[in-house]
Amino acid sequence: KMQTLLIVDDAAEYVYSLRNALKSDFNVICAFTLEEAKKKTDKAIDIILADIRLDEANPDNQEGVLLLEWVKSNFPDKPVILMSAYMADGGKALIAKGASAFMEKPVFLSELKEKLKVLSNK
Repeated sequence: KMQTLLIVDDAAEYVYSLRNALKSDFNVICAFTLEEAKKKTDKAIDIILADIRLDEANPDNQEGVLLLEWVKSNFPDKPVILMSAYMADGGKALIAKGASAFMEKPVFLSELKEKLKVLSNK
Protein backbone atom coordinates (compact mmCIF):
# COMPACT_ATOMS: atom_id res chain seq x y z
CA LYS A 1 0.00 0.00 0.00
CA MET A 2 1.11 3.53 -0.68
CA GLN A 3 2.62 5.26 2.33
CA THR A 4 1.19 8.52 3.61
CA LEU A 5 3.39 11.62 3.78
CA LEU A 6 2.43 14.75 5.71
CA ILE A 7 4.07 17.91 4.33
CA VAL A 8 4.07 20.91 6.68
CA ASP A 9 5.15 24.33 5.45
CA ASP A 10 3.59 27.80 5.59
CA ALA A 11 4.41 28.44 1.93
CA ALA A 12 1.43 26.98 0.08
CA GLU A 13 3.01 27.05 -3.40
CA TYR A 14 5.99 25.12 -2.06
CA VAL A 15 3.76 22.53 -0.40
CA TYR A 16 1.74 22.04 -3.59
CA SER A 17 4.81 21.73 -5.80
CA LEU A 18 6.24 19.08 -3.44
CA ARG A 19 2.88 17.33 -3.39
CA ASN A 20 2.78 17.23 -7.19
CA ALA A 21 6.33 15.90 -7.32
CA LEU A 22 5.68 13.17 -4.74
CA LYS A 23 2.08 12.14 -5.30
CA SER A 24 3.02 9.23 -7.56
CA ASP A 25 5.02 7.71 -4.69
CA PHE A 26 3.01 8.80 -1.65
CA ASN A 27 -0.46 9.60 -0.49
CA VAL A 28 0.30 13.26 0.34
CA ILE A 29 -1.47 15.24 3.05
CA CYS A 30 -0.71 18.95 3.53
CA ALA A 31 -0.69 21.20 6.59
CA PHE A 32 0.33 24.84 6.85
CA THR A 33 0.49 25.48 10.62
CA LEU A 34 1.71 23.70 13.71
CA GLU A 35 -1.84 23.19 15.00
CA GLU A 36 -3.08 21.81 11.69
CA ALA A 37 -0.11 19.45 11.51
CA LYS A 38 -0.84 18.12 15.00
CA LYS A 39 -4.50 17.59 14.11
CA LYS A 40 -3.57 15.69 10.96
CA THR A 41 -0.86 13.53 12.53
CA ASP A 42 -2.24 10.15 13.45
CA LYS A 43 -1.40 6.49 12.97
CA ALA A 44 -2.18 6.76 9.25
CA ILE A 45 0.73 9.14 8.64
CA ASP A 46 3.94 7.25 7.82
CA ILE A 47 6.42 10.10 7.36
CA ILE A 48 6.44 13.82 8.14
CA LEU A 49 8.32 16.43 6.11
CA ALA A 50 8.24 19.79 7.89
CA ASP A 51 9.75 23.22 7.48
CA ILE A 52 11.33 24.57 10.65
CA ARG A 53 9.94 28.08 10.25
CA LEU A 54 6.16 27.95 9.94
CA ASP A 55 5.72 31.71 10.01
CA GLU A 56 7.81 33.54 7.42
CA ALA A 57 7.13 36.88 9.11
CA ASN A 58 8.85 35.75 12.30
CA PRO A 59 12.56 34.91 11.91
CA ASP A 60 12.61 33.31 15.38
CA ASN A 61 9.81 30.92 14.55
CA GLN A 62 10.81 27.32 15.23
CA GLU A 63 7.42 25.62 15.11
CA GLY A 64 8.79 22.80 12.98
CA VAL A 65 11.05 21.92 15.91
CA LEU A 66 8.06 22.05 18.27
CA LEU A 67 6.26 19.72 15.88
CA LEU A 68 9.23 17.34 15.91
CA GLU A 69 9.23 17.28 19.73
CA TRP A 70 5.46 16.72 19.82
CA VAL A 71 5.62 13.90 17.25
CA LYS A 72 8.50 12.22 19.09
CA SER A 73 6.58 12.25 22.37
CA ASN A 74 3.31 11.02 20.81
CA PHE A 75 4.50 8.82 17.91
CA PRO A 76 8.14 8.00 18.75
CA ASP A 77 8.61 5.73 15.72
CA LYS A 78 7.42 8.18 13.07
CA PRO A 79 10.26 9.54 10.93
CA VAL A 80 10.38 13.33 10.69
CA ILE A 81 12.45 15.12 8.04
CA LEU A 82 13.00 18.80 8.78
CA MET A 83 13.83 21.43 6.16
CA SER A 84 15.09 24.97 6.43
CA ALA A 85 16.77 27.64 4.37
CA TYR A 86 18.26 29.17 7.52
CA MET A 87 20.11 26.44 9.38
CA ALA A 88 23.88 26.82 9.47
CA ASP A 89 24.89 23.74 11.45
CA GLY A 90 23.46 21.19 9.03
CA GLY A 91 20.73 20.33 11.50
CA LYS A 92 22.93 18.45 14.00
CA ALA A 93 20.89 19.66 16.97
CA LEU A 94 17.70 18.51 15.22
CA ILE A 95 19.05 15.03 14.61
CA ALA A 96 19.92 14.93 18.32
CA LYS A 97 16.28 15.77 19.06
CA GLY A 98 15.09 12.85 16.98
CA ALA A 99 14.79 14.15 13.43
CA SER A 100 15.48 11.39 10.90
CA ALA A 101 17.06 13.84 8.47
CA PHE A 102 17.66 17.51 7.81
CA MET A 103 17.53 19.10 4.37
CA GLU A 104 18.44 22.57 3.26
CA LYS A 105 15.87 24.45 1.23
CA PRO A 106 15.40 24.60 -1.62
CA VAL A 107 15.29 20.83 -1.40
CA PHE A 108 16.70 18.78 -4.26
CA LEU A 109 13.89 16.48 -5.32
CA SER A 110 16.13 13.53 -6.13
CA GLU A 111 17.76 13.73 -2.70
CA LEU A 112 14.39 14.10 -0.97
CA LYS A 113 12.93 11.11 -2.84
CA GLU A 114 15.97 9.04 -1.88
CA LYS A 115 15.61 9.93 1.82
CA LEU A 116 11.88 9.24 1.74
CA LYS A 117 12.47 5.88 0.08
CA VAL A 118 14.96 4.84 2.73
CA LEU A 119 12.74 6.01 5.60
CA SER A 120 9.55 4.51 4.21
CA ASN A 121 11.14 1.08 3.83
CA LYS A 122 12.11 0.90 7.48
